[in-house]
Amino acid sequence: MQRRAYLLALAGVSGLAGCSDGGSSASAGDTETATPTPTATRTATATATATPEPTPTPGARSLAPYRSWLVAPTPVTPYTYEFTHLSLSAVRADATGSFAESLNTYWRQRTAAYFGFEVPVSSLDAVLTVNHSSVANESYRVAGGSFDPAALRSALDGAGFDADGYVDDLQRFTRTEEGQLRVVGLHPDVLVSVRTEASATAPLERGVEQHAAGEVRTDADEGLALLVDHFGDADYVTGRELQPAAEEYALSKAVATGRRLDVRGASTWTERTYVLPPDATIDRAAIEEEIRLRHVGQPVEEFRREGRFVTVAGEVENSLIRLL
Repeated sequence: MQRRAYLLALAGVSGLAGCSDGGSSASAGDTETATPTPTATRTATATATATPEPTPTPGARSLAPYRSWLVAPTPVTPYTYEFTHLSLSAVRADATGSFAESLNTYWRQRTAAYFGFEVPVSSLDAVLTVNHSSVANESYRVAGGSFDPAALRSALDGAGFDADGYVDDLQRFTRTEEGQLRVVGLHPDVLVSVRTEASATAPLERGVEQHAAGEVRTDADEGLALLVDHFGDADYVTGRELQPAAEEYALSKAVATGRRLDVRGASTWTERTYVLPPDATIDRAAIEEEIRLRHVGQPVEEFRREGRFVTVAGEVENSLIRLL
């Protein structure tokens, strides 16, 4: 078996520091007499106008099915959409203890970079990441699990976030620095973290609205939608759009590709699938060779053609993979 570590992380999330606002000072000669009047006015105004903001009662939310969260926080360029869904709870249940702990260790070290603040890895059941590879500095991450809002609010405050109202029953936190906006939506069952340009308008609101309305990105991309439905649930699933190539090779007309991994104790069953046009013809030998060239280390113990799907699959030792 050809040795190769499988890098399964979709990068795109990094920690940002908080920002501060500067203020101006009054002249020394006016301070003693001028200060009380404006202070009193601000206090009176605040007392007269401030009303307690109601805290929405959280309803049940879930990352399952993850397909419903494949939303695009901003318009995307064609052929650049990609996603990764990792079920940490499934890996913990299916893998050896040492492999599961190595996964927990990785996420323990990376939650601040991925979400913008530290999240206890024990609270994470699954994580969905959506990236737009041709849109700089944009990513969208949803975590499902069991979160302690009070404890996470403290972590958010320590990471420089400001509480900024609610989006439905998700409490919103924001942080802006160096032209980058990070928005976090906090719920006892779901955590949403969006990183984008500071000029972006209401990315969290759009994501939640699209999820509620079922306006998922895959509905606009038949090939990717087919791939998501074909893979179903797994320990790890990834998919991305493909632009049909002008040159001719075995998979030049494919419109989407992805991987499915299922951990089985000390090994993992891994599948690489391509979605072809309805009328595409294939040459098994040519496709297997193409897979070997483009996806070094992908086993080809099994070959399947099912309608528009072409899949090669095989078993890999867990020591050769990294679920990030």
